[in-house]
Amino acid sequence: MTTDPARVRLRRAALPATALVLFVLGWADLAQHYTVGAGPALVLAAARAAPVMWVRSRPLLAWGFSLAACVLAAALTHPVSAAEPWPMSVTALATQFVLLLVGGSVLGRAVSAAMAGTLVGAAAVLLAVLPGRGAWSGLVAVGVAAAVALAGAELLRDRAATRTRLAEQERISEAERVRRTLLEERARIGRELHDVVAHHMSLIAVRAETAPYRLADCPEPVREEFRAVGDAAREALTDMRRLLGLLRGGEDAERAPQPDVSGIPALVAAAGPTADLTMDGDLRQIPDTVSVCAYRVVQEALTNARRHAPGAPVTVDVRVTAAAVLVGVRNGPAVTPRPEAPESRLPGTAGARPVGPDGGGHGLMGMRERVAAVGGTCAAGEDPDGGFTVTAALPLSARA
Repeated sequence: MTTDPARVRLRRAALPATALVLFVLGWADLAQHYTVGAGPALVLAAARAAPVMWVRSRPLLAWGFSLAACVLAAALTHPVSAAEPWPMSVTALATQFVLLLVGGSVLGRAVSAAMAGTLVGAAAVLLAVLPGRGAWSGLVAVGVAAAVALAGAELLRDRAATRTRLAEQERISEAERVRRTLLEERARIGRELHDVVAHHMSLIAVRAETAPYRLADCPEPVREEFRAVGDAAREALTDMRRLLGLLRGGEDAERAPQPDVSGIPALVAAAGPTADLTMDGDLRQIPDTVSVCAYRVVQEALTNARRHAPGAPVTVDVRVTAAAVLVGVRNGPAVTPRPEAPESRLPGTAGARPVGPDGGGHGLMGMRERVAAVGGTCAAGEDPDGGFTVTAALPLSARA
Protein backbone atom coordinates (compact mmCIF):
# COMPACT_ATOMS: atom_id res chain seq x y z
CA MET A 1 0.00 0.00 0.00
CA THR A 2 1.35 3.39 -1.00
CA THR A 3 2.27 5.93 1.66
CA ASP A 4 2.96 8.86 -0.68
CA PRO A 5 0.59 11.67 0.50
CA ALA A 6 -0.04 12.92 -3.03
CA ARG A 7 -0.96 9.46 -4.29
CA VAL A 8 -3.16 8.82 -1.25
CA ARG A 9 -5.07 12.06 -1.87
CA LEU A 10 -5.45 11.22 -5.56
CA ARG A 11 -6.72 7.74 -4.68
CA ARG A 12 -9.30 9.15 -2.28
CA ALA A 13 -10.51 11.75 -4.78
CA ALA A 14 -10.76 9.35 -7.74
CA LEU A 15 -14.13 7.79 -6.91
CA PRO A 16 -15.93 11.04 -5.92
CA ALA A 17 -14.66 12.67 -9.11
CA THR A 18 -15.82 9.68 -11.18
CA ALA A 19 -19.24 9.79 -9.51
CA LEU A 20 -19.58 13.50 -10.28
CA VAL A 21 -18.67 12.99 -13.95
CA LEU A 22 -21.11 10.07 -14.29
CA PHE A 23 -23.85 12.11 -12.60
CA VAL A 24 -23.44 15.14 -14.89
CA LEU A 25 -23.23 13.03 -18.06
CA GLY A 26 -26.11 10.80 -16.95
CA TRP A 27 -28.34 13.76 -16.23
CA ALA A 28 -27.66 15.26 -19.66
CA ASP A 29 -28.07 11.84 -21.31
CA LEU A 30 -31.49 11.15 -19.73
CA ALA A 31 -32.78 14.65 -20.36
CA GLN A 32 -31.75 14.77 -24.03
CA HIS A 33 -31.99 11.22 -25.33
CA TYR A 34 -34.86 9.77 -23.32
CA THR A 35 -38.42 10.95 -22.69
CA VAL A 36 -37.97 12.21 -19.13
CA GLY A 37 -38.07 15.67 -17.61
CA ALA A 38 -35.06 17.50 -16.22
CA GLY A 39 -36.17 16.99 -12.59
CA PRO A 40 -36.71 13.22 -12.74
CA ALA A 41 -33.55 12.89 -14.85
CA LEU A 42 -31.61 14.68 -12.10
CA VAL A 43 -32.92 12.28 -9.42
CA LEU A 44 -32.35 9.14 -11.51
CA ALA A 45 -28.84 10.20 -12.54
CA ALA A 46 -27.92 10.93 -8.92
CA ALA A 47 -29.31 7.57 -7.75
CA ARG A 48 -27.26 5.74 -10.39
CA ALA A 49 -23.96 7.58 -9.84
CA ALA A 50 -23.89 8.28 -6.09
CA PRO A 51 -23.10 4.67 -5.06
CA VAL A 52 -19.76 4.95 -6.87
CA MET A 53 -18.50 7.02 -3.93
CA TRP A 54 -18.86 4.18 -1.40
CA VAL A 55 -18.23 1.18 -3.63
CA ARG A 56 -14.93 0.40 -1.87
CA SER A 57 -16.45 0.19 1.60
CA ARG A 58 -19.87 -1.30 0.66
CA PRO A 59 -19.41 -2.87 -2.79
CA LEU A 60 -22.53 -5.07 -2.84
CA LEU A 61 -24.80 -2.35 -1.46
CA ALA A 62 -23.43 0.24 -3.88
CA TRP A 63 -23.80 -2.03 -6.90
CA GLY A 64 -27.28 -3.20 -5.92
CA PHE A 65 -28.55 0.33 -5.27
CA SER A 66 -27.20 1.59 -8.59
CA LEU A 67 -28.55 -1.40 -10.51
CA ALA A 68 -32.00 -0.79 -9.03
CA ALA A 69 -31.79 2.86 -10.12
CA CYS A 70 -30.74 1.78 -13.62
CA VAL A 71 -33.69 -0.65 -13.88
CA LEU A 72 -36.10 2.03 -12.61
CA ALA A 73 -34.75 4.57 -15.12
CA ALA A 74 -35.15 2.05 -17.96
CA ALA A 75 -38.71 1.27 -16.90
CA LEU A 76 -39.72 4.94 -16.71
CA THR A 77 -38.07 6.21 -19.88
CA HIS A 78 -38.31 5.69 -23.59
CA PRO A 79 -35.49 6.37 -26.05
CA VAL A 80 -36.25 9.32 -28.36
CA SER A 81 -35.00 7.33 -31.35
CA ALA A 82 -33.98 3.81 -32.29
CA ALA A 83 -30.34 4.89 -32.20
CA GLU A 84 -30.43 5.31 -28.40
CA PRO A 85 -29.49 2.13 -26.47
CA TRP A 86 -32.07 0.61 -24.16
CA PRO A 87 -32.51 -0.71 -21.45
CA MET A 88 -28.97 0.34 -20.49
CA SER A 89 -28.02 3.80 -21.67
CA VAL A 90 -24.38 4.59 -22.30
CA THR A 91 -24.01 6.41 -18.99
CA ALA A 92 -25.89 3.68 -17.07
CA LEU A 93 -23.64 1.03 -18.57
CA ALA A 94 -20.57 3.13 -17.76
CA THR A 95 -21.73 3.42 -14.14
CA GLN A 96 -22.27 -0.34 -13.87
CA PHE A 97 -18.87 -0.94 -15.45
CA VAL A 98 -17.13 1.18 -12.79
CA LEU A 99 -19.08 -0.51 -9.98
CA LEU A 100 -18.30 -3.99 -11.29
CA LEU A 101 -14.63 -3.13 -11.81
CA VAL A 102 -14.00 -1.55 -8.40
CA GLY A 103 -16.44 -3.64 -6.41
CA GLY A 104 -15.30 -6.85 -8.06
CA SER A 105 -11.70 -6.10 -7.11
CA VAL A 106 -12.76 -5.99 -3.47
CA LEU A 107 -15.08 -9.00 -3.58
CA GLY A 108 -14.27 -12.54 -4.65
CA ARG A 109 -14.32 -13.98 -8.14
CA ALA A 110 -17.62 -15.87 -7.64
CA VAL A 111 -19.46 -12.84 -6.27
CA SER A 112 -18.15 -10.67 -9.10
CA ALA A 113 -19.37 -13.19 -11.69
CA ALA A 114 -22.78 -13.29 -10.00
CA MET A 115 -22.99 -9.49 -10.14
CA ALA A 116 -22.14 -9.47 -13.85
CA GLY A 117 -24.68 -12.21 -14.56
CA THR A 118 -27.36 -10.32 -12.66
CA LEU A 119 -26.69 -7.20 -14.73
CA VAL A 120 -27.07 -9.09 -18.01
CA GLY A 121 -30.13 -10.90 -16.66
CA ALA A 122 -31.78 -7.66 -15.57
CA ALA A 123 -31.27 -6.21 -19.05
CA ALA A 124 -32.76 -9.32 -20.64
CA VAL A 125 -35.81 -9.22 -18.33
CA LEU A 126 -36.47 -5.58 -19.23
CA LEU A 127 -36.27 -6.37 -22.94
CA ALA A 128 -38.71 -9.25 -22.47
CA VAL A 129 -41.16 -7.41 -20.21
CA LEU A 130 -41.14 -4.09 -22.09
CA PRO A 131 -40.81 -5.00 -25.77
CA GLY A 132 -40.50 -2.38 -28.46
CA ARG A 133 -38.26 0.05 -26.60
CA GLY A 134 -34.95 -1.54 -27.51
CA ALA A 135 -33.36 -4.31 -29.58
CA TRP A 136 -32.05 -7.59 -28.22
CA SER A 137 -28.73 -6.78 -29.85
CA GLY A 138 -28.22 -4.31 -27.00
CA LEU A 139 -27.44 -7.27 -24.73
CA VAL A 140 -24.17 -7.69 -26.60
CA ALA A 141 -22.87 -4.36 -25.33
CA VAL A 142 -24.02 -5.19 -21.80
CA GLY A 143 -22.34 -8.60 -21.90
CA VAL A 144 -19.08 -7.23 -23.32
CA ALA A 145 -18.94 -4.46 -20.71
CA ALA A 146 -19.61 -6.96 -17.92
CA ALA A 147 -16.91 -9.33 -19.20
CA VAL A 148 -14.33 -6.55 -19.52
CA ALA A 149 -15.19 -5.34 -16.01
CA LEU A 150 -14.73 -8.87 -14.63
CA ALA A 151 -11.34 -9.18 -16.32
CA GLY A 152 -10.26 -5.79 -14.98
CA ALA A 153 -11.43 -6.71 -11.47
CA GLU A 154 -9.40 -9.91 -11.66
CA LEU A 155 -6.29 -7.94 -12.60
CA LEU A 156 -6.85 -5.49 -9.75
CA ARG A 157 -7.31 -8.37 -7.28
CA ASP A 158 -4.09 -10.00 -8.46
CA ARG A 159 -2.25 -6.69 -8.23
CA ALA A 160 -3.50 -6.08 -4.69
CA ALA A 161 -2.57 -9.62 -3.62
CA THR A 162 0.90 -9.22 -5.14
CA ARG A 163 1.47 -5.92 -3.36
CA THR A 164 0.32 -7.48 -0.08
CA ARG A 165 2.73 -10.39 -0.50
CA LEU A 166 5.57 -8.04 -1.39
CA ALA A 167 4.88 -5.87 1.65
CA GLU A 168 4.82 -8.94 3.89
CA GLN A 169 8.05 -10.21 2.35
CA GLU A 170 9.69 -6.82 2.92
CA ARG A 171 8.63 -6.91 6.59
CA ILE A 172 10.03 -10.43 6.95
CA SER A 173 13.28 -9.48 5.19
CA GLU A 174 13.70 -6.41 7.37
CA ALA A 175 13.12 -8.46 10.51
CA GLU A 176 15.67 -11.02 9.30
CA ARG A 177 18.21 -8.27 8.57
CA VAL A 178 17.77 -6.84 12.05
CA ARG A 179 18.03 -10.29 13.61
CA ARG A 180 21.14 -11.16 11.58
CA THR A 181 22.77 -7.86 12.49
CA LEU A 182 22.16 -8.36 16.19
CA LEU A 183 23.41 -11.94 16.05
CA GLU A 184 26.58 -10.82 14.27
CA GLU A 185 27.16 -8.11 16.86
CA ARG A 186 26.55 -10.54 19.71
CA ALA A 187 29.02 -12.99 18.19
CA ARG A 188 31.58 -10.20 17.94
CA ILE A 189 30.94 -9.22 21.56
CA GLY A 190 31.37 -12.86 22.53
CA ARG A 191 34.74 -13.06 20.80
CA GLU A 192 35.90 -9.88 22.48
CA LEU A 193 34.76 -11.10 25.89
CA HIS A 194 36.60 -14.35 25.25
CA ASP A 195 39.83 -12.53 24.47
CA VAL A 196 39.52 -10.39 27.59
CA VAL A 197 38.34 -13.05 30.02
CA ALA A 198 40.56 -15.81 28.68
CA HIS A 199 43.64 -13.77 29.52
CA HIS A 200 42.61 -13.42 33.15
CA MET A 201 41.45 -17.04 33.48
CA SER A 202 44.72 -18.27 32.00
CA LEU A 203 46.58 -16.09 34.46
CA ILE A 204 44.56 -17.58 37.32
CA ALA A 205 45.33 -21.12 36.15
CA VAL A 206 49.06 -20.42 35.77
CA ARG A 207 49.36 -18.70 39.14
CA ALA A 208 47.40 -21.47 40.87
CA GLU A 209 49.61 -24.14 39.35
CA THR A 210 52.87 -22.38 40.15
CA ALA A 211 51.89 -21.19 43.62
CA PRO A 212 53.11 -24.37 45.41
CA TYR A 213 56.54 -23.87 43.86
CA ARG A 214 56.72 -20.16 44.61
CA LEU A 215 55.55 -20.43 48.22
CA ALA A 216 57.89 -22.10 50.65
CA ASP A 217 56.62 -24.84 52.97
CA CYS A 218 53.19 -24.96 51.34
CA PRO A 219 51.04 -27.59 53.14
CA GLU A 220 49.56 -30.41 51.09
CA PRO A 221 45.91 -29.30 51.62
CA VAL A 222 46.85 -25.89 50.26
CA ARG A 223 48.57 -27.51 47.26
CA GLU A 224 45.40 -29.49 46.60
CA GLU A 225 43.36 -26.31 46.80
CA PHE A 226 45.66 -24.59 44.31
CA ARG A 227 45.35 -27.55 41.96
CA ALA A 228 41.55 -27.43 42.25
CA VAL A 229 41.57 -23.71 41.43
CA GLY A 230 43.75 -24.36 38.39
CA ASP A 231 41.51 -27.19 37.18
CA ALA A 232 38.42 -25.01 37.62
CA ALA A 233 40.04 -22.21 35.64
CA ARG A 234 40.98 -24.54 32.78
CA GLU A 235 37.48 -26.03 32.77
CA ALA A 236 35.98 -22.53 32.59
CA LEU A 237 38.24 -21.72 29.64
CA THR A 238 37.16 -24.91 27.85
CA ASP A 239 33.47 -24.16 28.40
CA MET A 240 33.91 -20.58 27.24
CA ARG A 241 35.68 -21.68 24.05
CA ARG A 242 32.88 -24.18 23.39
CA LEU A 243 30.21 -21.49 23.76
CA LEU A 244 32.20 -19.14 21.60
CA GLY A 245 32.35 -21.81 18.92
CA LEU A 246 28.55 -21.85 18.86
CA LEU A 247 28.48 -18.08 18.50
CA ARG A 248 30.97 -18.18 15.64
CA GLY A 249 28.87 -20.63 13.70
CA GLY A 250 31.97 -22.34 12.35
CA GLU A 251 33.70 -19.13 11.29
CA ASP A 252 37.32 -18.46 12.06
CA ALA A 253 37.95 -16.33 15.11
CA GLU A 254 39.40 -12.86 14.88
CA ARG A 255 43.05 -13.10 15.86
CA ALA A 256 43.89 -9.40 16.11
CA PRO A 257 44.22 -7.95 19.64
CA GLN A 258 41.05 -6.27 20.81
CA PRO A 259 41.15 -2.45 20.87
CA ASP A 260 40.65 -0.33 23.97
CA VAL A 261 40.38 3.33 24.97
CA SER A 262 44.06 3.85 24.16
CA GLY A 263 43.11 3.56 20.48
CA ILE A 264 40.48 6.31 20.61
CA PRO A 265 42.97 9.13 19.75
CA ALA A 266 43.90 7.27 16.56
CA LEU A 267 40.20 6.95 15.67
CA VAL A 268 39.63 10.67 16.15
CA ALA A 269 42.75 11.56 14.20
CA ALA A 270 41.60 9.38 11.32
CA ALA A 271 38.22 11.18 11.32
CA GLY A 272 39.89 14.30 9.96
CA PRO A 273 40.72 17.82 11.09
CA THR A 274 37.11 18.60 12.01
CA ALA A 275 37.14 16.03 14.83
CA ASP A 276 38.14 17.11 18.34
CA LEU A 277 38.93 14.84 21.29
CA THR A 278 38.81 15.44 25.05
CA MET A 279 39.90 12.69 27.44
CA ASP A 280 39.90 13.15 31.20
CA GLY A 281 40.56 10.79 34.10
CA ASP A 282 42.69 7.77 34.83
CA LEU A 283 42.29 5.40 31.88
CA ARG A 284 44.24 2.66 33.63
CA GLN A 285 41.41 1.92 36.05
CA ILE A 286 38.98 1.03 33.23
CA PRO A 287 38.25 -2.73 33.09
CA ASP A 288 39.12 -4.44 29.82
CA THR A 289 35.52 -5.18 28.82
CA VAL A 290 34.48 -1.59 29.46
CA SER A 291 37.54 -0.31 27.60
CA VAL A 292 36.65 -2.34 24.51
CA CYS A 293 33.02 -1.16 24.73
CA ALA A 294 34.03 2.51 24.98
CA TYR A 295 36.27 2.14 21.93
CA ARG A 296 33.47 0.53 19.91
CA VAL A 297 30.96 3.23 20.87
CA VAL A 298 33.31 5.98 19.69
CA GLN A 299 34.15 3.99 16.56
CA GLU A 300 30.52 3.49 15.60
CA ALA A 301 29.58 7.11 16.36
CA LEU A 302 32.46 8.44 14.24
CA THR A 303 31.55 6.09 11.40
CA ASN A 304 27.96 7.33 11.44
CA ALA A 305 29.09 10.95 11.54
CA ARG A 306 31.36 10.42 8.58
CA ARG A 307 28.63 8.62 6.62
CA HIS A 308 25.66 10.87 7.35
CA ALA A 309 27.25 14.26 8.07
CA PRO A 310 30.42 14.49 5.96
CA GLY A 311 32.49 17.54 6.75
CA ALA A 312 30.59 18.35 9.93
CA PRO A 313 32.56 19.16 13.12
CA VAL A 314 32.70 16.25 15.57
CA THR A 315 33.48 16.44 19.28
CA VAL A 316 34.45 13.33 21.23
CA ASP A 317 34.47 13.46 25.03
CA VAL A 318 35.68 10.56 27.19
CA ARG A 319 35.66 11.10 30.95
CA VAL A 320 36.49 8.63 33.69
CA THR A 321 34.70 9.25 36.97
CA ALA A 322 34.79 7.31 40.19
CA ALA A 323 31.96 5.03 39.08
CA ALA A 324 31.73 5.08 35.29
CA VAL A 325 33.23 5.95 31.94
CA LEU A 326 31.17 8.67 30.25
CA VAL A 327 31.40 8.76 26.47
CA GLY A 328 29.88 11.50 24.34
CA VAL A 329 30.15 11.97 20.57
CA ARG A 330 28.38 14.83 18.84
CA ASN A 331 28.46 15.87 15.21
CA GLY A 332 26.94 18.96 13.66
CA PRO A 333 24.75 18.98 10.53
CA ALA A 334 26.35 18.00 7.24
CA VAL A 335 28.15 20.82 5.45
CA THR A 336 28.90 18.91 2.23
CA PRO A 337 26.60 16.80 0.04
CA ARG A 338 26.36 13.22 1.10
CA PRO A 339 28.37 11.02 -1.30
CA GLU A 340 26.58 8.51 -3.50
CA ALA A 341 29.32 5.89 -3.32
CA PRO A 342 30.07 4.21 0.00
CA GLU A 343 32.96 5.84 1.83
CA SER A 344 35.84 3.96 3.30
CA ARG A 345 35.35 3.41 6.98
CA LEU A 346 37.60 4.36 9.83
CA PRO A 347 40.30 1.88 10.87
CA GLY A 348 38.76 -1.22 12.35
CA THR A 349 35.16 -0.53 11.26
CA ALA A 350 34.80 -3.43 8.84
CA GLY A 351 31.76 -4.85 10.60
CA ALA A 352 30.10 -1.62 11.65
CA ARG A 353 26.79 -0.45 10.27
CA PRO A 354 25.58 3.12 10.09
CA VAL A 355 22.69 4.73 11.87
CA GLY A 356 20.26 6.37 9.51
CA PRO A 357 18.41 5.74 6.29
CA ASP A 358 21.12 3.68 4.62
CA GLY A 359 21.85 1.48 7.55
CA GLY A 360 18.40 1.23 8.94
CA GLY A 361 19.67 2.02 12.45
CA HIS A 362 21.34 -1.38 12.86
CA GLY A 363 24.60 0.18 14.07
CA LEU A 364 22.70 1.88 16.87
CA MET A 365 21.08 -1.43 17.82
CA GLY A 366 24.45 -3.12 18.01
CA MET A 367 25.84 -0.22 20.05
CA ARG A 368 23.03 -0.54 22.57
CA GLU A 369 23.51 -4.31 22.75
CA ARG A 370 27.19 -3.83 23.45
CA VAL A 371 26.61 -1.19 26.13
CA ALA A 372 23.90 -3.30 27.77
CA ALA A 373 26.32 -6.25 27.90
CA VAL A 374 28.52 -4.33 30.37
CA GLY A 375 25.57 -2.98 32.35
CA GLY A 376 25.66 0.53 30.91
CA THR A 377 23.17 2.87 29.29
CA CYS A 378 23.21 4.40 25.83
CA ALA A 379 21.23 7.23 24.24
CA ALA A 380 21.29 8.61 20.72
CA GLY A 381 19.21 11.21 18.95
CA GLU A 382 19.06 14.17 16.60
CA ASP A 383 19.81 17.64 17.93
CA PRO A 384 17.62 20.69 17.24
CA ASP A 385 20.24 22.10 14.85
CA GLY A 386 20.27 18.95 12.73
CA GLY A 387 23.29 17.34 14.38
CA PHE A 388 23.42 14.00 16.17
CA THR A 389 24.58 13.06 19.65
CA VAL A 390 25.53 9.69 21.09
CA THR A 391 26.11 9.29 24.83
CA ALA A 392 27.00 6.22 26.86
CA ALA A 393 27.58 5.62 30.55
CA LEU A 394 29.68 2.50 31.20
CA PRO A 395 30.04 1.44 34.85
CA LEU A 396 33.56 0.61 35.97
CA SER A 397 32.21 -2.42 37.81
CA ALA A 398 30.92 -3.99 34.58
CA ARG A 399 29.11 -7.26 34.98
CA ALA A 400 30.69 -10.29 33.38
